Amino acid sequence: MNHNKERLLVLRYSSLGDVVLTNPVLDRLKAAYPQAEIYFATKERFASLVQFHPAVSKVIPLTGGGFFLFLRHLRAIQALKPTMVLDLHDSLRTRLLRFFWGKAKISVYEKEAVQRRLLVKKIQTKPSIPTVRKYLKALEEWGVFSPGHVPCEVHVSKSAQKFAADYLKKHKVGKTEKVVGLGPGATWKTKQWPPEYYAKLASQWAEKKARLIWFGDSKEEKLIFSIQSQMTVPVSQRGLIAAGKLSLEQSAALLGRCDVFIGNDSGLIHLASGRGVPVTVIYGSTTPALGFEPWGKHQIAEVKGLDCRPCDVHGKKACPLGHFKCMKELSVDQVQSRVKA
Repeated sequence: MNHNKERLLVLRYSSLGDVVLTNPVLDRLKAAYPQAEIYFATKERFASLVQFHPAVSKVIPLTGGGFFLFLRHLRAIQALKPTMVLDLHDSLRTRLLRFFWGKAKISVYEKEAVQRRLLVKKIQTKPSIPTVRKYLKALEEWGVFSPGHVPCEVHVSKSAQKFAADYLKKHKVGKTEKVVGLGPGATWKTKQWPPEYYAKLASQWAEKKARLIWFGDSKEEKLIFSIQSQMTVPVSQRGLIAAGKLSLEQSAALLGRCDVFIGNDSGLIHLASGRGVPVTVIYGSTTPALGFEPWGKHQIAEVKGLDCRPCDVHGKKACPLGHFKCMKELSVDQVQSRVKA
């Protein structure tokens, strides 16, 4: 088959970190099929994570929930007439979509869901392979191999780069000043390092004259205000709050200015890493063994030796044992010692 005429469709609808980690796959597809048209289907709010990648011809966004919006999305994809489909989600939605492309060459990634649950139940100790490796492995069915390290880079538009430059100029952040990005939020409570610990850590960086930028979504603004209120430095040194005020692409562009990023095991860690920033990821109820480590340069801060970890694949609303040792016993000094800036 002539690779130059292929129409490749990549499926990954959520979440932030998972979509970020598809970027190395796009690099490999572009190298293997340089003249092919490559399309990417994802939820609208995550479109900017891949739409500026030089390999992507077009992003087909899913604009909401419900049957009729899904049907419209399906028709938009059908109009592209994909000849190859790479399913990097393997969800009920993507299985249904695959049903309509019987003639296309289809490859589906193995998410190792059972293996990860066995890790949680302590039946298995062998770590799950990293998510990027799982994605890349799905290409092997098409004869595309990745023996070496494939970098993960999130591309942003020139307008987003200009926004970041203007934002930094507006807030008088000098080009030579050290900038520390902070991501104190997470979807699940058991993945959130205590606010008072973040307040102490941030204060220490402020005392070293670092400029702080707090990242997150609108739901995390209240958390960040709470943390800042506990800081021991003047209000003017408590940092800029980007959470809830910037688009995802603008956040990605601004993250690229950070000298280091410190945050919980969440999508922001992967986004910062994808922007080339050294990250320190704080693990609580989850562990690196589940396969969700950042793909770029990173350090791990965690309490080792707790038999209860991991207690869930994704996280929980509260510690099931009530002690929350995985986060409470992780001191500020321990986290600071893992920061390489």
